[in-house]
Amino acid sequence: MERRLIAGKPYRRLLVAPRPVAEGMKARLEARGLPVYLETPFSGLPEAATGTYMGDVALYVPEEVLGEAEALLREDVP
Repeated sequence: MERRLIAGKPYRRLLVAPRPVAEGMKARLEARGLPVYLETPFSGLPEAATGTYMGDVALYVPEEVLGEAEALLREDVP
């Protein structure tokens, strides 16, 4: 699983999905108080800031909450 240091803290990639799906997952995780970092292939460009890119993006969470985040995303899966 891919790892990133964000503000000096280790994050792990939770999933890669089309932006609308990833944004929904991000909202669910943040509603439970979990920090989330969303990375587009266009980081630093207007497409990233404006949200106009709808292709695949990566969603990262802090390493220490990875298990909790995975469990939360499985809660509503039939």
